[in-house]
Amino acid sequence: MKQPGPEKVLKEQKIDEKWWDNWIRKGGWRPEGWKIIEMNDGPTLNNLRPEKFLIVHRPHGNMFHHSYGKTSKFFMGLLEGKLYGTKCPKCGLVYCPPRAHCFNPKCRLEETKWVELSKKGEVHAHTVMAIAWPSMAHLQPLVGAMVRIDGTNTCLPMTMRDIDPEKVNIGLRVNIHIEKQPKGDLLDVYATPAEKPKAPKRTPEELKRFREDMEKTRAWVKKTFGK
Repeated sequence: MKQPGPEKVLKEQKIDEKWWDNWIRKGGWRPEGWKIIEMNDGPTLNNLRPEKFLIVHRPHGNMFHHSYGKTSKFFMGLLEGKLYGTKCPKCGLVYCPPRAHCFNPKCRLEETKWVELSKKGEVHAHTVMAIAWPSMAHLQPLVGAMVRIDGTNTCLPMTMRDIDPEKVNIGLRVNIHIEKQPKGDLLDVYATPAEKPKAPKRTPEELKRFREDMEKTRAWVKKTFGK
């Protein structure tokens, strides 16, 4: 079997390999600090007693090198500010996120073709997150949405900006944006409202609890990040 030749680098965003090598050797081995805490513990809520626990601060990091394979064009498009999907030449289904082969059983994994997509769509589902991973903690309360891009048959997950979390609704028309300095991953893509949002129906009790949760989240973000 003929083997592919050596890779030819066309473009590259270099990393500080020395910095990451030092971090890798440090991460995942020895704790950097610790604290002893006391909190209640027990088999049931009505049978709790104070216990002491040790918490250690253990850094862990690694640098992974991996390919996006046959869906690479989607991520290369983000680097150029473009949005791509794939279309099945047999049944016409359009996928975004892209699929290299059609998942329609009748098409028997037909290879798809690349198409450039519109940057408009609508919210198919959404959630409001009051807990986020560290790199996005400062954006809380964070709105996550499944957006069906115009002309596609699937939904692309993304965050929403410039919107009151209370007013996100299914069916909301959105504009899709790509970060000005994209890094080549899905977090480069986000949405903003293309029309005036209409808050979904909630009972007075649901609305009260929702607003209380949002106030607590915003207070934590302000205390933690100063904004």
